Amino acid sequence: MADKTIIFRTYDTLPEAQFVKDALLQNGVQSFIANQLGAQLYALFSFSSAGGYNLMILDEDLKKAEDILAGLESQDSKNSDIPEAGDTY
Repeated sequence: MADKTIIFRTYDTLPEAQFVKDALLQNGVQSFIANQLGAQLYALFSFSSAGGYNLMILDEDLKKAEDILAGLESQDSKNSDIPEAGDTY
């Protein structure tokens, strides 16, 4: 039976999609960004990315990818005391 690819997440920007793609790869999950060229070309003529950038994975890697992303989000929330642009004190 052939491996089936699924949309894992859709991101509004290419850097977001690439960040998660790199994190998945570092943890042994292969992925690719679909519709990358189409979204970039559409962005030239619009202020949106035509539905975003689809991060694709194998369906068998879904649980592992979800766990990796949950770890990233957990790590990000631990760093929430880092000031961001626009923060007031």
